[in-house]
Amino acid sequence: MSLTTDDFAEFMAEDPADDEEVPLGDALEELAVDIEVDAVEEVRDVRERI
Repeated sequence: MSLTTDDFAEFMAEDPADDEEVPLGDALEELAVDIEVDAVEEVRDVRERI
């Protein structure tokens, strides 16, 4: 599977609701979700299910 610029065209359009004075990193941080996962515990859980 490959992506081209056409695949992102709808996301590249300007949105009047966007606050362009907020730096991109800060805007993305507002959308981020912090998830804490114990990888070792998750692997053990998967092994028990198999």
